[in-house]
Amino acid sequence: MAYPVRFLYTLAAAAGVLALAAPAAARTIGEWDVKPSAKSCTMLSTFEDDVSIGLVSGKDGRLSFMTGGEGLAPFVRGGQKVSLDLKFAGKVPHDDWADEAAAVVALGDGQVMVIADWGPSLGHELADTVTASSTVTVRIGGQLVGTYDLSGSPSAYRELSRCGSEIASK
Repeated sequence: MAYPVRFLYTLAAAAGVLALAAPAAARTIGEWDVKPSAKSCTMLSTFEDDVSIGLVSGKDGRLSFMTGGEGLAPFVRGGQKVSLDLKFAGKVPHDDWADEAAAVVALGDGQVMVIADWGPSLGHELADTVTASSTVTVRIGGQLVGTYDLSGSPSAYRELSRCGSEIASK
């Protein structure tokens, strides 16, 4: 799905914040870090294979899925678009999600972030899917990246929503 370049830069800035020390308002909820920036909030969990997954909530109310880290280096290069396929397990409203043109943002030092956005109309369904699922299997360009545990995502998402409400009111 195509989306404004400005939104990509906002997400890249949010991802850049992840590499910095956590701001005072950042919180850890189980295995999830919820962090604010000026224009977005992120919830992110990092796994043993150096792959992180999470959600980013923009000031405009958009909700996007992101995956990143050094573990993605074999699958992507910064500045390109890739096919990102997600398969959620559990009693979820929609278990298969695909973005054929997910954005790849290079963060430096071997770090990349893949951001999938299905538009504002599917944000609530994406949140419901993530929080109701036990795991998500991630594929990039048809290649298996891994299967990741989503335990604790309902609590982390509640904190992400609270964070998003705070930045939206500023």
